[in-house]
Amino acid sequence: MPPSDAAGEVVCDGACEDVGACKNAAASGINPSRGAAANMTMNTNMATGAKRCRTNFKLVVPIDVMSMMIESRAIVTTRPTELEGMDEPDASQADMDASFKFIRRVNRLAGGFWAFKRAIRVALHARGHNTEPLEILDVGTGCADLPIAIVAWALRHNISIRVTAIDPHAGSIAAAHECLSEFGPNANFIQLEQCGLDDVAQHWRKRKWDVVHAAMMLHHFPDDMVPAALASMARASCGLVVWNDLWRTPMSAAIVHALTLFSSEFVRHDARLSVAKGFSKSEILRHVSRAGLRTDTLSMNPFTARFLLLATPVD
Repeated sequence: MPPSDAAGEVVCDGACEDVGACKNAAASGINPSRGAAANMTMNTNMATGAKRCRTNFKLVVPIDVMSMMIESRAIVTTRPTELEGMDEPDASQADMDASFKFIRRVNRLAGGFWAFKRAIRVALHARGHNTEPLEILDVGTGCADLPIAIVAWALRHNISIRVTAIDPHAGSIAAAHECLSEFGPNANFIQLEQCGLDDVAQHWRKRKWDVVHAAMMLHHFPDDMVPAALASMARASCGLVVWNDLWRTPMSAAIVHALTLFSSEFVRHDARLSVAKGFSKSEILRHVSRAGLRTDTLSMNPFTARFLLLATPVD
């Protein structure tokens, strides 16, 4: 059986071009059959010269055959372009709140917070002994459940962070304000703005964040807009771009079908459509490459139907 990590994830360094043995692994003397790991050190120095990020990543040889088998039927399908209900400008606040309640549950059960925390630890390691607060931009924050969870975790571990959470939808901002009101004084560590990704450069001129994070957001975009969105995230980051989203597989479709059997029609429609609008491994790597980013780590978990990608701009 091909190697995988302890969490049952398919892990990739993004270098593979087709199904089969990893070309980079062979070139560097890594034995794919043993699942050996390699360390990569990279430097990113943005044109502003404001910050310099240095990150050590542990990479595991890609498991293309396994990912292809898991995707099976889904790999030959195309992503639908139908809008989810919550993307409609006339979506009711009650429907939005019901969707966010479901999303919060999915993030807890399917590792959305775990993925965010993993990215923060990578960024902290890159900063070394820097005592300044870690600056995070959360794109498409929704009800801000992940920023709230990551701030609570950071405070418990004496980690200094500040989160800027943005979303273009008024219904999302309303839900986020409601959640933040229950967070007490710790909500001061989160700046909430109704703002789209395209507006970041104008809203915050020349500002860079240590981590630019998007969870369950880019699957709302059609294929031709995903690379541009990733490129915008890269321009806002001083080094680390984090993409945490849905892996489109028959298993993920079956899981969400079961989870939404007793949900409202609005939630059931959006949840099932979201999975159909998820990404295959080849699509993920293609979008990242077209955005001018280098894939440093790609972890894919078939049991949660989620993937986590850490990337940096290509010099």
